Amino acid sequence: MADKWILVTGGSRGIGKEIALECSRRGYDVVLTYNSGKEEAENARQSIVSQGRKCEVFQMDAADRQSYRRFITKYLSSGIRADGIVNNAGIYRGETLADATDEIWDEVIAVNLTTPFRIIRDLRSNVNEGGSIVNISSVYGIRSDPWGYAYQASKSGLIHLTRALAKEFAPKIRVNCVAPGFIRTDMNSDGWTDEKFKSHVIRNTPLKRWGEAEDIAPVVCFLLSGDSRFITGATISVDGGIGL
Repeated sequence: MADKWILVTGGSRGIGKEIALECSRRGYDVVLTYNSGKEEAENARQSIVSQGRKCEVFQMDAADRQSYRRFITKYLSSGIRADGIVNNAGIYRGETLADATDEIWDEVIAVNLTTPFRIIRDLRSNVNEGGSIVNISSVYGIRSDPWGYAYQASKSGLIHLTRALAKEFAPKIRVNCVAPGFIRTDMNSDGWTDEKFKSHVIRNTPLKRWGEAEDIAPVVCFLLSGDSRFITGATISVDGGIGL
């Protein structure tokens, strides 16, 4: 698959890094973005290059419009055309309603929903015909609990955005969504290192464990590949059954 590029936002760690690595293992070249973890991004780049694939790295703060515009300008100047985009960059805030400040709401919506929308809008013409876009939502885009209101709203909105874009872009580009459950990453380390909450999740997950980034990446790569050529507008839950 010479010169087949996949763009992965938030690709320096966690689920995003594993998606980037899995893409490279399957023969894709990778563009990844990072916010503040420059060293982590370089480590990811080196891992991809060591597998014989190309990798380009760009800094982007998904909450900052100017940073986003700088990224888009540099990316388009690179001349790279994508065969797939993975909107993975995201943040979580577990605020209660009383603690849900305007600042928290604006930041979470900007990163988790507005930036994926902008990337798809601004890079649509850069995606090759037959390409695939995968948005990373969450089980909390489907189920709900009384906390993390901005996060839940953003991930639910991403699912609906996926469905609408799938109709507009068909038949040239497919757009799908993956909804992870409780996955052990740096972003939610407060959860899986808390024995009480960790056990609560395991009890309520039919497959009786927390997920790993390695559980998510193959599903994303399936949706990027021709094996899913008749799937668009879908949301695939990879949550061990906790969303049932």
